[in-house]
Amino acid sequence: MSTNSDEVMAEKSDIDTSRRGFFRAATRGVSQTFETPDAPAINVGRPLGAVEESLFDRLCNQCGECAAACPQGVINLSSRGPELDLSLNHCTFCQKCIHACDTQALNPLNTIDTGLRPKFTNSCNARLFGNCEECYEDCPRSAIELQPNQLPTLNDNCNGCGECVSSCYIGAISLCASH
Repeated sequence: MSTNSDEVMAEKSDIDTSRRGFFRAATRGVSQTFETPDAPAINVGRPLGAVEESLFDRLCNQCGECAAACPQGVINLSSRGPELDLSLNHCTFCQKCIHACDTQALNPLNTIDTGLRPKFTNSCNARLFGNCEECYEDCPRSAIELQPNQLPTLNDNCNGCGECVSSCYIGAISLCASH
């Protein structure tokens, strides 16, 4: 007989537990202590499909079903309610969190963007040495553009999935709220 926790654990297997993923996560904090970004790095926002903030606060009962349904393990419950945390993994836009939400605080009409954008710091190896293309190669929407020895730039294809953050093995990318 399968329990609900067994199902959640099976779904959580999509989290990047490879050796490469471990070292990306383990070394990420080291480089971020040497540089203070202009915009605060948050890597956190409301889950995919979140309605406007004041309505979200009224609708969300903080049941945790969205967090339990997320196969990537990127939704956590905090004192403010559920939050999308893309510091260690990325959002695949699978919408399982939305389908798990009975209160409509997460709505399928709001599923094209997380509202977060990558910020590239000066410690980026593509800028310093011109020898890194990890974020460029891993971006599922080809939203990152590279020029030799310059910081990567974004085009309009970015949806804030966070794949670039989890692909950067030195932690030179953080996410900030888009303007």
